[in-house]
Amino acid sequence: MRISLIISGVLLAAAASSSFAANRPAGFTTICNEGKTCSVPASTLVAYGRADKFTYKTLSGSFVCGEVTFGAGTKVAGGTNECSVGRATSAANSSVPAQSSSSKVNSSVPSSIASSKSSSSVATSAASSTPTIGTYYPGCEKPEPTETVQLPATRVVAAGEVFDGLNKRYNLSGGGQGEGQPPLFEVQEGGVVRNVIIGSLAADGIHCKGNCTIERVWWEDIGEDAATAMGPAGTIMNVTCGAAFNGSDKTFQFNGRGELHISKFYVQGAGKLARTCGDCTNNGGPRKIVINDVITRDVSTIVGINTNFGDTAIIRKLTLNNSGTSKTKICQVYKGVVKGSGSSSALGVEFDTVNCDVRPADVTLLGNSQMNTSACAGSCPIN
Repeated sequence: MRISLIISGVLLAAAASSSFAANRPAGFTTICNEGKTCSVPASTLVAYGRADKFTYKTLSGSFVCGEVTFGAGTKVAGGTNECSVGRATSAANSSVPAQSSSSKVNSSVPSSIASSKSSSSVATSAASSTPTIGTYYPGCEKPEPTETVQLPATRVVAAGEVFDGLNKRYNLSGGGQGEGQPPLFEVQEGGVVRNVIIGSLAADGIHCKGNCTIERVWWEDIGEDAATAMGPAGTIMNVTCGAAFNGSDKTFQFNGRGELHISKFYVQGAGKLARTCGDCTNNGGPRKIVINDVITRDVSTIVGINTNFGDTAIIRKLTLNNSGTSKTKICQVYKGVVKGSGSSSALGVEFDTVNCDVRPADVTLLGNSQMNTSACAGSCPIN
């Protein structure tokens, strides 16, 4: 598949001039070496690594340059890793610089390279409506934060309340994968959260206690989870027009019942887009996930559902724009368990089944992207 890329002249020139492996990205300057303590202004994008292999994270204040900050496995072997920041602008406003073709980017920060439509059609049914791929879903780009707000505690959005964040960046605490973190926002029945940017202290994102709408919300860091559907049967958590970055596990967690709808959304760098709970207390179902008009980049699994609890997923107009050739699992099925009864187990990948309402033709592949169609459970037909 040939995908033409639109790359700015400045970025192209920078990539072309990098004929050797650098210990900092083009346009960045080193602030300290591995094991040392660095200090940066609030919400600064920091690169960690060496030899053209980097992990990016938005940080504030003092931090240790190493895996303790950027996560286990981020250290690049063979030399001293460095922490660096952009020279010209604050990292909160920076995009990741273009990498040479030999570079490996471990980052989940938006790429500044945009893909245009190919001169040859993409061989899927969704090709005719495929949006131009850039940093965000078209029309749902993240605005520049108007200010940064440090919440002292969870902000409860009352039943029926519309909370307009006015494009401010909100932080609370943590931001890692530790269980039991508080949410930044707890949304009661019928509540709406819109025009919110969630920063690096993302804690456990947003908890939706019933019917709720999450509209024009951008996660600069996913934290434990971006948002969790906790409503009872008959409720819908509707997520639309936003983006999420810098996650290592799930983006959206589904612990309640009812439905989770995700549309006009972009996710970059995560283990899963959405997962129904594998081992919750009083676990069960059914749960329903609906994915429509979503773009992902370097997300290992799109949805994970428990077929033994009757979970279902409907996926339409999904676009994969991966940086590498790792095969993405579109609809991964599991056997869920009740907490204390062991661990949930993966059963395989399914297409066009009662539980996984998706066909390969519902997925558009750009660049190096590939789907996993070989790890299929025995019941699932793959042609």
